Amino acid sequence: MSSSFFSNEPPVPPYPIEGYGEEPNYDGSPYASDGYNEPTGYKGQSHYYKDRQVAQLKLPPQSIEAEQSVLGGLLIDNEKWDQVAERVSESDFYTRAHRVIFREIHRLIERGNPVDLITISQSLENLNELEQVGGFAYLAEMAKNTPSVANIVAYADIVRERAVVREMIKVANEIADAGYDTQGRSSAELLDLAESRVFKIAESRANANEGPKNIDAVLAETIERIELLFQRPHDGVTGVSTGFVDLDKKTAGLQRSDLIIVAARPSMGKTTFAMNLCENAAMMQEKPVLIFSLEMPAEQLMMRMLASLSRVDQTRVRTGQLDDDDWARISSTMSILSDKKNMYIDDSSGLTPTELRARARRIYREHDGLSMIMVDYLQLMRVPELKDNRTLEIAEISRSLKALAKELQVPVVALSQLNRSLEQRADKRPVNSDLRESGSIEQDADVIMFIYRDEVYHENSELKGIAEIILGKQRNGPIGKVRLTFNGQWSRFDNYSGAYHDDNE
Repeated sequence: MSSSFFSNEPPVPPYPIEGYGEEPNYDGSPYASDGYNEPTGYKGQSHYYKDRQVAQLKLPPQSIEAEQSVLGGLLIDNEKWDQVAERVSESDFYTRAHRVIFREIHRLIERGNPVDLITISQSLENLNELEQVGGFAYLAEMAKNTPSVANIVAYADIVRERAVVREMIKVANEIADAGYDTQGRSSAELLDLAESRVFKIAESRANANEGPKNIDAVLAETIERIELLFQRPHDGVTGVSTGFVDLDKKTAGLQRSDLIIVAARPSMGKTTFAMNLCENAAMMQEKPVLIFSLEMPAEQLMMRMLASLSRVDQTRVRTGQLDDDDWARISSTMSILSDKKNMYIDDSSGLTPTELRARARRIYREHDGLSMIMVDYLQLMRVPELKDNRTLEIAEISRSLKALAKELQVPVVALSQLNRSLEQRADKRPVNSDLRESGSIEQDADVIMFIYRDEVYHENSELKGIAEIILGKQRNGPIGKVRLTFNGQWSRFDNYSGAYHDDNE
């Protein structure tokens, strides 16, 4: 192998420095500024700019050899394109010359044209790019000195890895610049910006590991899951228990990677029901529960939780009119919750899917997992770029929640509103089409639960204190309904002890 091919490149600073432009400095191939990083702002502050000039002398992480081997391998064997394209993109290449060559290889393959030294050089020449990337000699040298086409995937992984680190450096510089030039933003806003930018890089790495799996791999994972379930006593509950016996029998618990929609008209108790699910999970699971409360402050949620778990009238909790017995119950509950430390509440309003995902991932990584995520409620989330089209906005929110459940392998419970039109019907029990902006929600959901309490509509109902949980959709199980007891004073649902018949059984 020619030693000049991999080792004679003079170090090139990554930033434009006086007297150092886009001159050919590697076998005639140019290094263009890749945007990493002209200093932004503060050019009038000499001390800051001088510090940046010193930093600019550092060469960002890159592997010219790996980039050349990927491109040379593709020139030799076009069949490797699909494997490479799953791992790297044009922007992952450090030099402009390599980005141009990769882009042209991509274009030729997409058109169904063969790629070799002749076709790629002719194509680049037609675009007046051939000499700028080093000429025919450089292309030939890359193909000639590629160590092994069989290892092209490993070379591509190296290219991608270095690109990710460069992106981290770029983001770190942008975060530093934002700190020097806040533009009126608070520290909290800057922290949120930093978090979202860093997690965007992490998301790109996670997506790179996705793709089709051979059936052998899927079978192995499935058998491993079945064996785990077989060996673990669970009374038919394979997911996160809801805490309600009859509901667990119907659903086998809340399954990982499922998006569970809980919907009801106002005053039916959907927040109470969802919080009961969270309480049960926090008490019975090892991993924490993460709650996004876009409607209610964290303090109010905690008051409800204390009333529910302590069996103390929530009105007395809210007003502080507690007797000694109430205090004893609440103190006991507080002690249990404090010991468990198994719940996080984020009461930020107007969260975007990106912000919610980033925060969920952070808690997930801190604890190496979550037992469940709850969002109260879906329609209060926002997608600024789609604000003029509510249908598309809800579709993106729904899709992102399902993607989050799948990515983190945890059940995501999202509360949803129902259309008012059901109030005009004689039978006011909800159905799937009653979901507000229902199309995308119904499609993305794995499970849809409706809450119906007859006493809300009929003052003299014979079903006072009884709630129906209607399973309008269950992708991997039966639909139907179960009854629960509703104790409004405690802000709590409990198992129903009476007899009833499910029409769907």
